[in-house]
Amino acid sequence: MGKNILFFNATYIKKILTLKSAKDLGLQVSVVGPDLPEWSKPYVDHFIKANTYDMDETIAEIKNKHESLQFHGVITFWDRDVVPVAITAQTLGLKGSRIEAAERARNKAKMRESLKFADVPHPKFERFTSWEELYRAATNMTYPLIIKPVGASASKGIFKVPHSGALYQLFEKLVKSATPDNDIMFSFYRNEYIVEEFMDGQEVSVEGVIADGSIYFAGITEKWTDDFFEEYQHAFPARLTKALGDEILEVTRKGIEALELDNCGFHAEVMITGEGCKIVEINGRLGGDFITTHLVPLAKGINITEANLLAVLGGKFSFSPTRNKGACVKFLIAEKEGIVKEWQGAESVRNMPGVIDFVVEKQPGDYVGLPPSKFHDSRIAYVITEGEDTGAAIENAENALSKVRCLINEVQTSIPSRNS
Repeated sequence: MGKNILFFNATYIKKILTLKSAKDLGLQVSVVGPDLPEWSKPYVDHFIKANTYDMDETIAEIKNKHESLQFHGVITFWDRDVVPVAITAQTLGLKGSRIEAAERARNKAKMRESLKFADVPHPKFERFTSWEELYRAATNMTYPLIIKPVGASASKGIFKVPHSGALYQLFEKLVKSATPDNDIMFSFYRNEYIVEEFMDGQEVSVEGVIADGSIYFAGITEKWTDDFFEEYQHAFPARLTKALGDEILEVTRKGIEALELDNCGFHAEVMITGEGCKIVEINGRLGGDFITTHLVPLAKGINITEANLLAVLGGKFSFSPTRNKGACVKFLIAEKEGIVKEWQGAESVRNMPGVIDFVVEKQPGDYVGLPPSKFHDSRIAYVITEGEDTGAAIENAENALSKVRCLINEVQTSIPSRNS
């Protein structure tokens, strides 16, 4: 059989194409995690049961299985396991980022410090662990401000502070919402936060892979966020001038070099401001929300997931585009909290022009939560579209979701989501 690639967690069904890509390459697929989801089993050859929040236990299990299975590479497709992957790679002598580099990609305070040291454009910031530290830091900053946990992901736990009078109230909301009880991601770097000056402008993301010190760019993605910075739409490739695109790629390159990431996928978020392009953050894994599994391949024909797999295995890959189109994913966001009653118009969406896929994420009877009490629970459906260019793909997505309506009954008390 082919080489054996070790995945940290099968995560969730939206990541199914990552496993399919590995099998398409003829690889053996091993997964380490607390459980193996039913949907993933047809693509997994070996499962290693371990609590991946406990690295001592996990490494012991992996080393034991390595003797018989012989892993040739290790990979992750979400933030939680960027550091565990680096630890595993170093332990087994596989390709990957150094542990210190992975920590810089996961801890937003360490990331900012590395960017500052390397003189890479970024917002003014300070780390804090208490109200007193936040208050002192804010006195030397210009409002509005952003406060957020250093170890969260997917825009969870981010609050915009418009003026000094709102600082304490939003600090309390941050501390209350950023707990492991609300989301297990908040168990990382507990009670560590960052405050930074708000960057006004257009935010984009940069997608690519790093292999043996070389950075390969697949392109730039446009993105849309709501008032809680949760992303509800992505379109690829971004509609930018060549000069602006070059500037974005250059600041991303400098940021990756500052963090010293290597042999991994990356998803960099960049803000285009009146003072030039500045780094929001750089993740040591490929972008989610179907950007790399669907949008990049649909628009450019680049299989970036396959490239990421080959990079950690030391193989060769191509980033040469074979298509010149546009692609978009748009999420339908609930307008209120409650229980889904019924859907209207959903059955006709899949046959609309440009629609590649349409999925209802919340079924009748499911609870829908809104931030800040519940992050990433307000997405109730999504559509993926393509078009002759990016604008056409966006128009196709907007037209498709305009035909759909979700009726939600309000509730008086919070009910845990069955999808949590």
